[in-house]
Order: sequence, then structure tokens, then C-alpha cells
Amino acid sequence: MIEIKDLKKAYNGVVVVNVPSLVIKKGESVGLVGNNGAGKTTLFRAILDLIRADAGEVLSNGENVAGHENWKNYTASYLDEGFLIDYLTPEEYFYFIGGLHQQSRAHVDDFLLGLGDFF
Repeated sequence: MIEIKDLKKAYNGVVVVNVPSLVIKKGESVGLVGNNGAGKTTLFRAILDLIRADAGEVLSNGENVAGHENWKNYTASYLDEGFLIDYLTPEEYFYFIGGLHQQSRAHVDDFLLGLGDFF
């Protein structure tokens, strides 16, 4: 279960996330709909501990996500396509994804070389 309590995030004095309370129960799927700049991605990044909120907390199974990484073993997400691409080279991105699946850099390199047969 994911629980959000009094979560707030502001940029340049403008509050972009203000969630007093939200509970996402085990097995539920959640998506957000809103205009560009409404804070959807910022909220998900805070839930995933990719950015720190200015106030409040995100709990996963009762533990603050900012306090440990155990929640990463049972949590999955997909953010917009620019989520990592903006920050990583293509090679770094493939190594990152491979690492999520406990694959070594050598294994990722071999896999990518094998893809050349299809193109």
C-alpha cells in the first residue's frame, strides 16, 4: 500500500503538488490526468523518491520511501518517455534498464550486438 500524507512540492514559490491524503491499495492501478504543468510527473517522482518533497511523506507498506530502498523490490512504474532520456546517453539508458534486471554491462553489450542481426 502507498500512502501519501501532506505532500507538498514547490518550484520558485509556486506550489505544484499539494496532496493532503491519498491511499493506493495493493493491486490498484493509478493514473493521473491533467494539463501540462499540473504536477502529475512531479507527484510520481516524489512517490518514487526521485525528488524530495518540501513537506509531507510517502509511505510504502508503512515505511517512508525516503528512508530505505526495500520498496523498490516490489514497485514498478512508467513515467513519460522523457523521464530518463533527458539525463542519460542511450548506452547509459540500456545499462540502467539491464541493471534493473540484474544484467551485467557485458550481457547488455552482447544483447545489443545481437540486435544488429534484426536491422
